[in-house]
This record gives sequence, C-alpha cells and structure tokens, in this order.
Amino acid sequence: MPITALSLPRSVSLSETVPPLVDPSRRSFCTQGCLSAAAVALASLSSGCGGGGSDSTSPGGSGSTGSPLASATGNVSGRVVSVPIDGSPLTTVGGAAVVRTSLGNYLLARTGQDTFTALTAVCTHEANQVSNFTGSQFACTFHGSLYTTSGSVARGPATRPLTSYPTTFAGNTVTFSV
Repeated sequence: MPITALSLPRSVSLSETVPPLVDPSRRSFCTQGCLSAAAVALASLSSGCGGGGSDSTSPGGSGSTGSPLASATGNVSGRVVSVPIDGSPLTTVGGAAVVRTSLGNYLLARTGQDTFTALTAVCTHEANQVSNFTGSQFACTFHGSLYTTSGSVARGPATRPLTSYPTTFAGNTVTFSV
C-alpha cells in the first residue's frame, strides 16, 4: 500500500481578508447580549418563584410548610356551610382540615372541645390556596406564608390575616356562614 502525502491547509497571509464567522455589527452583538440576559433572568425567576411544587419547604428555604391537609365534607345551603366532624381529622382537639365547597375552600381547625375556627383558604400574599398544615399552623406552599389557626400571620411574606367566619358546634356538626 503506497503512502500518500497529506494535504495541509494553506496558511493565510495577514494581507488577505478572511470572511467573518459571525456578523460583527453592533446591532447583532447587542441583540445577542439582550437575548442571553433575558434567558438568564427568566431562568432565575422561574426557579425562585416556587409555583407550589411538591417540595415540603418554601422555595427560599425558610422552613417547613407542613403536610397537605386532609379534606372534610362540607354541605352548602345558601351561604351556610355545615361540616359533620365524625370520621374527619376534626374529631380531636388540634385537628384541621380543608373543606371544599361550591362557595370556595375553607380551613377548619378544632381549637377546643367545643370550639372551631373557620378561615378562607386563600393566601393574602398572592391569592394562592393555603393547603398545608404544620400541626399548629396553616401553610401556603407557594411562598412559605404561615398562619395561626385563628388566621393571624405567623410568618410572611403575607402581611394580612386570613378572613375568619364565626362557627357554631352542635350535634357533631360545625356550621359557619360565608
């Protein structure tokens, strides 16, 4: 088998013009720079915003947002919600549940033998659903706000309390009007 010479590329002299690999115009450079900056900004916003993922800590790492609340059945008649507590997490003091109704979602907590609190399940920070419970506080998983069982803000970013509704308890049924 004969050996053949390899053909090497010829060298370019400094006086020759070499075609550019990319458009060197200022407009092109600025356009590419802006597109790159926008991509980086969008990536950092989407990872820092949370979005209610299944992670049990808030996106900023500011602590636990508890576990998803169990549901309790709510019956609606006009603007009155009735919740039978038998067989629900509300049978014991300290229990809490989310009540999903045609009027909206509500948080219900048993604070004493015959006392309950009913709250809206809409976070006052950015109107996301409050859907978790830490054992003593309701939690919004979107940005980590925590609320006491009376609806007060325990940890922000929320600054306003949850709307509360007076409750009555009779015949193992909690009733509140919205």
